[in-house]
Amino acid sequence: MFIGRDQELKVLNKLYKSGRLEVAIMYGRRRVGKTELINHFCKGKKSVIFTAVENSAEYNLNTFIEAVHKSRLRSSGETFAKMIPRDFVQLLDLIASIAKKEKIILVIDEYPYLAKAEKSFSSILQKYIDYNFKNTGMMIILCGSSMSFMENQVLSAKSPLYGRRTAQFKIEPFNYSDTAEFVPNYSREDKLLTYGIFGGTPYYLSQINNRKSLQENITELFFNSKGILYEEPGSLIKQELREPHMYNAIITVISSGSTRLSEIADKVSKPANLCESYIKRLISLGLVVKEKPAGEKTGTKSIYVLNDNMFKFWFRYVQDNLSLILKGLGQKAAANIRQEINSFMGGCFENICIQYMWENYSSLPIQPKEIGRWWGNNPVEKQEEEIDILAIDGSSAIFGECKFKNIKTGIDTFENLERKSKLFKKYTNKYFFLFSKDGFTEQMKKKAKENGKIKLIGIVDLLDKGK
Repeated sequence: MFIGRDQELKVLNKLYKSGRLEVAIMYGRRRVGKTELINHFCKGKKSVIFTAVENSAEYNLNTFIEAVHKSRLRSSGETFAKMIPRDFVQLLDLIASIAKKEKIILVIDEYPYLAKAEKSFSSILQKYIDYNFKNTGMMIILCGSSMSFMENQVLSAKSPLYGRRTAQFKIEPFNYSDTAEFVPNYSREDKLLTYGIFGGTPYYLSQINNRKSLQENITELFFNSKGILYEEPGSLIKQELREPHMYNAIITVISSGSTRLSEIADKVSKPANLCESYIKRLISLGLVVKEKPAGEKTGTKSIYVLNDNMFKFWFRYVQDNLSLILKGLGQKAAANIRQEINSFMGGCFENICIQYMWENYSSLPIQPKEIGRWWGNNPVEKQEEEIDILAIDGSSAIFGECKFKNIKTGIDTFENLERKSKLFKKYTNKYFFLFSKDGFTEQMKKKAKENGKIKLIGIVDLLDKGK
C-alpha cells in the first residue's frame, strides 16, 4: 500500500500534463522513499527508469541502455534496430528520437553515481535539455540520495544544470499522522509511540509487522542482533560520512543532553570550529537540527538536537545494550523501555504538537509566522524557564504545554503556563493550547469553557482529524 506524498504526486502529475519539457530534481536522504514515490508516479505511464550504481562509466552506460531497451516503449524497438548506442551522446540521441514520437518520462535514479562515473554527463545532459529535448514534451526526473551532491553540484549556480530545472523536491520523512497509517491496528497511544521510536522514514516503518505488538516489533527489529534496525544508524553513517567514529561520538554527546556547541566540543575533545563542521554535515543529512528559542535571533542560546526519532531511540537505548543483545538478552533489555518511554517521548510529543499546529494552521486563532520551543531566563524568579510551544504573530501569541503522561492534565498546568507567559510583555493578545495524552480533569475542562482563549487538544484530536 502506498502511503502519503499527496502533495508531491499532485505537483508531479501537474508537470506531466503541462505539455512542455519538464526537468524535476528530487533528493532526500536514504530510506526516505524517493524511489517508491517515483515508481508510484510512473505506474501506467510510458517511462524509462534507470538506477545508477557506484561503478564505472561503461557499466552505467550498459545498464542505462538496457533500461531503455526493457522499457518496451512503442518506438524503442525500431529505434534500437537503427542504432545501438556506443556512448552517452548516442544514448541521449536515441532517447530524444523516442521522445519525439511518444511522451515519455526519463528517470535517472541515484544520479550522483552516474555524474561521478562520467564527469562530463551533466554538461552533455545540459546540451540535450537546451536543444534536443526542448520541444519533445518529455519529463525528466533526476533523483539522488547524496544530499550534498544534489544541492552543490546539481542545484547550485556552479552546476551545468543550473537554471534547467522546472521543479525540485526535497523528500522529507513522514510526519506523525502519515506514520500512523503504517500501523492502522495500533491504539492511538501506540501510533504516537511508533512515530517517536521509528521516526517518519518509510523504510523503517515498512519493517513493522502489524500483526505483532509494538513491543514485539521493537524487540525484534532493534534488540536482536539480526534485526533490520540493530545496526542501521552505524551503517547509514558509514555510507554517508568519512570518520564515522567522530560523527558517532557527536551524536552520542547530543543524545545525552549536551546540546550547546561548547559542551559538545568539550565532551569530544575537539575544537569548537571543527565540531561545527562535523555538525553541519549531520544537519545536511537531516540527522541534527540547530534550534533557537522561538522569537529570538540566532545567537548564544542556539542548541543542537537530534532530528531523527529512530536515531534518538537507538542512541538512548540500543547503544548501551549492545553487549546484552549480542549475548541474546535483547528481550530483557527491551522489556525495561516501556517503563520510561513517556519520559523519552517528551520532546517528540512537543514536535508532534507543533506539526499539529502547522497542519491546522487555518483554524488557529492567529496566523503565526513562527512556531517553536522557547527557553530562557526568568529575571524575576531568577531561574531558567521553558515553554513547549510558542507561536508568534505580531503582538499576538499562542503559548502551548504538551503532556505525554499517564495522568489527566489539570488546572495547575494551565496556571503554570499562564505564569510563564507573563515574561512576554510585548504579546498583548495571548492564547493557551494544552496538549495531553491522557486528557484533562473536569476542572480544566470547565476552565476552558469559561475562557475562550484556552484550547484543549487530546490524543483523539491529534489522530482522528476529519473522522
